[in-house]
Amino acid sequence: MPYWFDGNNLIGQSAARARADAEMREAFLSKLSSLHRSGGGRFLVYFDGDDPDRRATPPGVSVRYSAPASSDDAILNRLKEIQRPAEVIVVTNDRALMARCRNGGAKAINWEEFITKMQSRSNAPSTRRHAEQPVDVDDWIDYFGLDKTKI
Repeated sequence: MPYWFDGNNLIGQSAARARADAEMREAFLSKLSSLHRSGGGRFLVYFDGDDPDRRATPPGVSVRYSAPASSDDAILNRLKEIQRPAEVIVVTNDRALMARCRNGGAKAINWEEFITKMQSRSNAPSTRRHAEQPVDVDDWIDYFGLDKTKI
């Protein structure tokens, strides 16, 4: 499931402030990377403006800068371009953007809802976790009532 994030809205900084002090943006991207590792989908963050530094992003997170448009406009324009906007979840605390994304066919949730969703995923039993555990072949042979001498 693709998640698109309204970056500056979620970190509470304007594009100019974020460019002058990249620490908050980097902390936000790091947090998203850790959430991605716990079972998230595809994460794409839209930031307002441009970043001439263009530092490497952490694993599992992609970043787009919206200059000269706003990140809101970039998100909405991209929703119009894709074939299945209903598969996208836009994460923002901007109620107007949420409404516009929903009108464009996407799902939209706020940061708190996103965090709750990610925490429930990381706490849910996963078939991946079970597959990574070693299998005791003798237990399976006994369970299925197989003859060990014929295997």
